[in-house]
Amino acid sequence: MEKGSEDANWEPQNASFVMSMLRSICWDIMRTLSTATGAVAMVLAATTTTIVSSASIPLTSTPPVDYSLFRRSVTASASALANATYDYVIVGGGLAGLVVANRLSANPNISVAVIEAGSSGYADNAKFTVPSANLYDSSVGTEYDWQWKTTPQPGLSGRSAPWPRGKVLGGSSAINGLYYVRHSEIEQNAWADLIDDEQDWTWSKMLDAMKKSETFTPPNQATRQSVSVPFDSSSHGSDGPVHVTYPETTYPQVGAFLQSTGNVGIAQSQNPDAGQSWGAFLATSNINPTNWTRSFSRTAYLDPVTERSNLDVLTGHLVTKITFNSTSDPEGAVASGVEFSASSGAASSAVYARKEVILCGGAVNDPQILQLSGIADASLLSSLGIDQVVDLPGVGYHLQDHLSTGVVFSPSSSATMPPTTVTGNRATDSYVNSAIAYVSGSTIFGQDQWSSLIEQMQSNRDASVEAYDAPAAVKAGYNATYAAQVEKFFPTEIGPIELLFALSFGGVQVQAALQHPLSRGSIRINSTNPFTPPSIDPAYLSNPADMTILREGFKLARRVGTTAPLSTFTSSESAPGSSVSSDTQWESWIRSTVGTEFHPSSTCSMLPRELGGVVDKNLRVYGTKNLRVVDASVPPISFSAHLMSITYGLAELGSEMILQDYTQGMVGTTNTTAASVGGGGRGGSSGSGRTGGTAGGAAAGGTAGSTGSTSGAPAFAPALVASLTVAVCATACLV
Repeated sequence: MEKGSEDANWEPQNASFVMSMLRSICWDIMRTLSTATGAVAMVLAATTTTIVSSASIPLTSTPPVDYSLFRRSVTASASALANATYDYVIVGGGLAGLVVANRLSANPNISVAVIEAGSSGYADNAKFTVPSANLYDSSVGTEYDWQWKTTPQPGLSGRSAPWPRGKVLGGSSAINGLYYVRHSEIEQNAWADLIDDEQDWTWSKMLDAMKKSETFTPPNQATRQSVSVPFDSSSHGSDGPVHVTYPETTYPQVGAFLQSTGNVGIAQSQNPDAGQSWGAFLATSNINPTNWTRSFSRTAYLDPVTERSNLDVLTGHLVTKITFNSTSDPEGAVASGVEFSASSGAASSAVYARKEVILCGGAVNDPQILQLSGIADASLLSSLGIDQVVDLPGVGYHLQDHLSTGVVFSPSSSATMPPTTVTGNRATDSYVNSAIAYVSGSTIFGQDQWSSLIEQMQSNRDASVEAYDAPAAVKAGYNATYAAQVEKFFPTEIGPIELLFALSFGGVQVQAALQHPLSRGSIRINSTNPFTPPSIDPAYLSNPADMTILREGFKLARRVGTTAPLSTFTSSESAPGSSVSSDTQWESWIRSTVGTEFHPSSTCSMLPRELGGVVDKNLRVYGTKNLRVVDASVPPISFSAHLMSITYGLAELGSEMILQDYTQGMVGTTNTTAASVGGGGRGGSSGSGRTGGTAGGAAAGGTAGSTGSTSGAPAFAPALVASLTVAVCATACLV
């Protein structure tokens, strides 16, 4: 098989490569030991210890895993996928896409292709893996960022606001601020109520899925001595692919922020991950405590399984269209695959799906692809001359996003501040901002004023719905989600405002972020050229209540920053400054300053079709038979949380649904298809391996992903024996 430019030279060139591969194998083995028991575990432990010792690898050292040295599944060559057929074609190699790819390809009988518009990112690995690099070696504004901008926003004084999103394997999980913060039980159950579901999308199911994705490690002793960090390990997962913990290094200002929030009346959360996410707490971050690197979708779900022969990942190519072989099937339009291209004007290629096409492109790309493919509001398609496949008005609508900026203080002369560069010291560079508080409306306004504001929002609902520039079905959905926010969220302790504490760029910030905007926007294409960005209109602050809540949130941020003990670490306020004090002054500053908190959602909402929904409770696009959406565009309502944790859970649930349908589809059928007899992976009889595949499929893939017990590590029995054999032979050659 012809290999692409990213993996054509994977063969070992020298002894250092062999040593690196040996070390990686040894650490894979030791990770797998946790699932072994009895005599087997004793033998494996003894053998592995001998190998590690022979290779001069201290058992207490940082795991020197560098899967990029043998990433055989990843290619940048279009010819690797062109005209091939897989069971599943996944559009987008971001957070959700790599979760789904891992879980599906864990079954060696299933072949999977992933197409990612960005590059692999391996060439700039430290930019993603060093936690503090999210600020001081940022990928924002680089080739790893889509570099989108919103349309001019009347609510932001006519500004077009930047909208950074990850354009690299791992997506935004590779470039974000690493916050791992869950939403609440109330919010998740409101989502389930909106679709009349009592089984698949309740809090208990989502919590289990989020726990399945994570391995939690408690804070180290130094952090516990500096900051009060209540936690409950039972609220977390213990053997998932993604690491969840706290930085190795912290600063006294962090604890002071949490004390000051308490001193202004904000409750302190004791267990924010178990469904009661309000109050102040030190949030967990996606950091691997074995080496203090970012743990994200690529390192967690792809790097450990790149040797799977039934998984191909193409980078540097944009999916331009979904293709259909039938639009008249009574069960819905049948997706046959996708077309993709490297750039505007470049040759287009096609790849085909036996079973499903799965969109994991995110809140902007998913609606854009659906609209380009003829699935959208009929009037939009007609205006651009696009043939209609499904009249689905909700595609691209219901857009919601969090708005944020910070009240900034200069540090006091005695304050110890983090460096403002990446230092190269892993402990120092592990520090990321993570102290937060979700503040209830009654705490922000006082109970009487907040109750009055809720009543005002309720009375303004009809006018707000009527003012939304959207099709009738979408307005009906807005009416339903608006009611959920005002009636189910706002009267509770759920925080409409998040306060975030930041020690960055030499300043001390108390940021405020709007969590439950009543404003609704849209993503709509304005060209048939897939490489032309769509119109991104979040309609920021178009609902007056959003400004009122956000304004008072910033006033509270100032109060926290000027309250002891945090005030002992600050001097003057540099932004917006003491001259800003009246409501009018605050609002003018807000309109000129705020921007996205990087949490766009809901553009392919899971709602009933008559409410402008795009996907049903099985994540299947209405009017189609085998097209799904699995990512952050699916939740129908904005959460008081950071979206990363929820998206991991959603992707785990989506993978389970897809695998369940696959299993049910195989029951009672004769194994005559290529997928049935070999997995349709690479290395098959056709040379490319995607239409054939040898029996047994993915030798290195195994089934660990389907059980959720490890981070996609090789299956215990045959793969582990093979790894031991290779390790022993390699050690013998090197000693």
